[in-house]
Amino acid sequence: MLRPDYFYGKTDKLVEMYQDLENWIISDIATRLIKSGELSGTADRELWKLQQMGLHNTEIVKRISEMSGKSRNEVRRLLRDSVMTSFSDDKEVLTQISSSDIISPLKNNMAILAMNAELIKTYGELDNLTKTTINQTQKDLLNMLNEVDYRVASGMQSYSSAVCEVLDRYAESGVMVEYPTGTKRSLEAAVRCCIVTSMNQTAAQVTNIYIAQNKIEYVLVSAHPGARYDKKNPTGIPSHDHWQGKAYKIIGSEPGFPNLLESTGYTIDSKTGKGTVVNLLGLHGYNCRHSHGPWRKDMVNKYLDKNGNVNINADESQKLYDLQQKQRFFEREIRKTKREIMTKKQELNMIAETDVKEILQPQYDKLAYKLRMQNKRLQSFCKNNDLQLQGDRTKVSGFNKKQSAIANGRATAYKNKIEKNGTTKVE
Repeated sequence: MLRPDYFYGKTDKLVEMYQDLENWIISDIATRLIKSGELSGTADRELWKLQQMGLHNTEIVKRISEMSGKSRNEVRRLLRDSVMTSFSDDKEVLTQISSSDIISPLKNNMAILAMNAELIKTYGELDNLTKTTINQTQKDLLNMLNEVDYRVASGMQSYSSAVCEVLDRYAESGVMVEYPTGTKRSLEAAVRCCIVTSMNQTAAQVTNIYIAQNKIEYVLVSAHPGARYDKKNPTGIPSHDHWQGKAYKIIGSEPGFPNLLESTGYTIDSKTGKGTVVNLLGLHGYNCRHSHGPWRKDMVNKYLDKNGNVNINADESQKLYDLQQKQRFFEREIRKTKREIMTKKQELNMIAETDVKEILQPQYDKLAYKLRMQNKRLQSFCKNNDLQLQGDRTKVSGFNKKQSAIANGRATAYKNKIEKNGTTKVE
């Protein structure tokens, strides 16, 4: 099985590829919006809008095509590493249980087939994400062009001012992916969720092959502090802290060994080794970091104390989960502000009107100072609550050392200004 901390930092490289794509999308849309101010005449503008949508679509397809090979290689590497790491952990238990030699997944035909099937499934999920992104950004571009035109035609704002306001809002939200259920996620969050879930499920499928081949009847589920829990359903499948760290029977149940599916929402076909996530909120579901491994009921479960209870304090675990969710919120806010700073910088570089630039620079400075304070808040929060800072979760591709240095300098200028004026609040 995979240890919960195994997933930390593993998706950095792949997420960065999609962050590059997102940054390009926002930048390309910004460029097209700003340049559209040079046109006059309704007919010309409508034709231009259609042309820009076509050009944007062509460029984004080209970018995705260039990224595809690199991203697929990275996905293949991640899934293979997760399988081999999990197998290394399972091998000792498998050797104790099985009477036959345990061969590597890379030499086990059934395991290879399982890995390939999961790889193809993951490719498909990422392809769907990129197709959804293409369609959504087309809509975003047209909606923003129309909104800017409306604002200008109604006399609300100048063209440049309207463009900046619309772009700021887009940079704040980032590129969003909408699922068939109506749920929306940022592109990077969708990619991270996809890959973490795929790594876990791929390793699980290979584990299941060995379980079936060796006619194993029981599995042990991992445990970790800060496991997900549901206040409304504390003993249900969505509350991972309720079923973690215990051994389960794959088919049926017996005293001390409840049924795997009924308890965790995950089931294994004991003949084929096919694992199925029946409940997406349970074991091996979305973003789940729990794993399972082969087990025999006479073995000692390291997750239980002498009284047979999971040796993780439930109250402390739930408190840690809540703290980690707050940490995730702070990290999202930092990434959002970095995107806004990058967009604001592009506006400063491209907008010609002096009077608009005079408004944009203080806005940039305020964002830079906001980022400084957000970083301090996150650092203080982690230090005070004994949490580990995870630098990968605040990274935004394109926000490099040069960007950071410029922003830091402007943050200092803004700090000096508000101290001089006697104000301290930054929204």
